[in-house]
Amino acid sequence: MTRSVRSKWFAALATGVLVGAASAQPLHPMEPHRHAEGQALKNPVPPTPDSVATGRQRYVFMCRECHGNTGLGDGDMAHAGGDIPDFTDDVWLHGPDDGEIFLVIKEGVTADMQPYADRLDDEEIWHLVNYLKTLADRR
Repeated sequence: MTRSVRSKWFAALATGVLVGAASAQPLHPMEPHRHAEGQALKNPVPPTPDSVATGRQRYVFMCRECHGNTGLGDGDMAHAGGDIPDFTDDVWLHGPDDGEIFLVIKEGVTADMQPYADRLDDEEIWHLVNYLKTLADRR
């Protein structure tokens, strides 16, 4: 997925998701951005082969339906509408740090990418982060 396509996907998100009523600032801009809260988080799970394998297993059961078998954003649910992020490129809209990716999974960012905090514990999410980071390395 190109940066342009991703920008369009998050444009829909940015129009109406506000930090606060008084500030009227978009929570998630259309272009790649960073989240200080996520940057401060350090991944406590080393990206060992076992961790990556565990993350892949969680990906298959929890993420593949939208993000596709190889992370291209071409899963079966992606065909229902909207643009799903491509994990194989070098663009991470909410930041490339492990902690930023962790927060997107745990807290969600849209109605389509809802929080997984009630379906995965923190350690499982960290394993998933370790797996996702390997997808970009496969280009």
